[in-house]
Amino acid sequence: MKKRVHTVCPIVYALDIWGDPWSLIILRDVLIHNKRHYREFLASREGIATNILSARLQSLTDAGLLVKIEGTSSRAQTMYRPTQKALDLFPVVFAVMHWGLKYNPNTDMDIPIMQELKSNEKGLERRLLQNFDDVTQPDAKSKGAKQV
Repeated sequence: MKKRVHTVCPIVYALDIWGDPWSLIILRDVLIHNKRHYREFLASREGIATNILSARLQSLTDAGLLVKIEGTSSRAQTMYRPTQKALDLFPVVFAVMHWGLKYNPNTDMDIPIMQELKSNEKGLERRLLQNFDDVTQPDAKSKGAKQV
């Protein structure tokens, strides 16, 4: 994904960071499904290729949306956690979801999160943010892991 240099347009800036489908799916998986490990992203039903997943995780890390936390004993323990910059995307992600709910006739409304989004968006956001107290409350960071 090639980036433009020094754009003055906020839409172009945002799309350069998370505008490709895979980046937004990874952000969905982090923010909504609380996925943290490479193998969890790889298991997403959309079937992302390993080379694209690696590139997008690196791109989101470089853009300051994710923090890569190396495992202390193995690469399999490496985690990706959202930064405050990523958490600030909740309203955007919810807006995209609402748009999809309105126009995608194949949306499965039996999925509890879809029902919660329609009936209690603020409550959903509060509930999901609880997964990221280590980001919103920095003193709660886990010990023994090295951020890169």
